[in-house]
Amino acid sequence: MRVITSLEALEGLLPLSPQERKAFRAVVPVYPFSTTEYYARLAAESFAVRRMLLPSLEELNPELQNLGEPDPLREERDRKAPRLTHRYPDRVLVVTTNYCPVLCRFCMRKRNWRKPPFTISEDEVDAVLSYVRRNPQVRDVLISGGEPLLLPLELLERLLLGLKKIESVEVVRIGTRLPVVEPSAVLRSELLSLLERAQKVWVNTHFNHPDELTAEAAEAVKALLKCGVPVNNQTVLLKGVNDSVSVLERLFRGLQRIKVRPYYLFHCDPVEGVMHFSTPISLGLKLLEELQTRLSPLALPYYAVDGPGGYGKVPMLPVRFEKLGSVYRFRSFSGRYFTMPDR
Repeated sequence: MRVITSLEALEGLLPLSPQERKAFRAVVPVYPFSTTEYYARLAAESFAVRRMLLPSLEELNPELQNLGEPDPLREERDRKAPRLTHRYPDRVLVVTTNYCPVLCRFCMRKRNWRKPPFTISEDEVDAVLSYVRRNPQVRDVLISGGEPLLLPLELLERLLLGLKKIESVEVVRIGTRLPVVEPSAVLRSELLSLLERAQKVWVNTHFNHPDELTAEAAEAVKALLKCGVPVNNQTVLLKGVNDSVSVLERLFRGLQRIKVRPYYLFHCDPVEGVMHFSTPISLGLKLLEELQTRLSPLALPYYAVDGPGGYGKVPMLPVRFEKLGSVYRFRSFSGRYFTMPDR
């Protein structure tokens, strides 16, 4: 896997405009840049991918920066063990690394780009496993990063097989963008074998635009499914990338076509350096309402806001019913109304 971090190497794959070069030179000392060759070539063909990948002067706009925070979701405040955040009663988050081969400009953990490189150690893995054993109410462990599927395999094995042995853990979710940004890396036989042996693993991946649904990405998803790993998708609603009904419809239909369940459509978190991607919550609800007239429920994600301050995720749905005395009044997908008694 070839990873590109310099302007010169990037321009060998993706010719830049003078404005893009200027933004790269100004922004990268503050928020670094990294991409795979695969994703850079995709950006050369797609404006949406280009916007998610290339540094923008908007990242340094002080008026926009003041609207965000480095850690608005208070992940670090709620840390209960090294690398582990415990907020919901039955779920924990493990941030295993700050390394990603592609640094997406909308990243909600952009604060970690500016820290020295870190990868969870064997001792920290053992501390995570010990915490989960001591808290049997935890049935769901989310492994995130950075890119957890690029951890040294022996570390990933220690974590996944350790969680497999804990009877109270029923689900292990891996949050990864690897099927999107470097699908060939998913096809490593050693990785696929480990995921199959771990048994409890689900993958939550992160397609944001239909242009990312390439034949290579579909092959990576197929390999995961063949290992018995269910694949769900989390999309972030991003201004200038996917903030239209037509784009989201193509994305969610495309995901369903390759047997990936659209799981969440997230409102953009108020993260410092990311706010130029933010859209109004009202737009998200409007888009979801229109999508409900076009897509089956299996292709519809939850639209969710993750509460700043550590309040957690709140799924939001367009209001399509009201109670009128002893009856409920409903609005159908076609806009027609009907009532049913409350009994």
